[in-house]
Amino acid sequence: MILAKDDIKNFLPHREPFLFVDAVDEFGPRGLSATLYLDPAMPFFAGHFPGEPIMPGVLAVEALAQASGLCLALSKKAVGEEWSGGNIFYLASSNIKFVSVAKAGDTLKLKSAMTREFGGLYHFSVEASSGANVIASGSLVLASPENVKK
Repeated sequence: MILAKDDIKNFLPHREPFLFVDAVDEFGPRGLSATLYLDPAMPFFAGHFPGEPIMPGVLAVEALAQASGLCLALSKKAVGEEWSGGNIFYLASSNIKFVSVAKAGDTLKLKSAMTREFGGLYHFSVEASSGANVIASGSLVLASPENVKK
């Protein structure tokens, strides 16, 4: 393991109950691999759906965006750039396909690889899986604060 949950908090501004990465298992020039255990006690499982709790797709994409933020932070750190754990915003996604569902008790494997960087915008190829099942895959874009109107 490269980063545990407490270490991740040095790179992401998210906190429980909205921190969706438990550990970074691998990091290299082609991206990272992280995990998230879907604890049945997570609040969203109570209502989505009672009797058959599954992770909402939008939260699976949020987990992928957080993994991508970690990929960006670790990439910057790897080349000696300062990283203050500042806010990077989830800007857009495209071609996100949902193939299977993630159930309470599953462990999600989150893969993210930065494919392009342009003017404070960062494009990633992402995939979430559980065991042999792909849950979601596609691409997303994160933006630095100067690219986001407040």
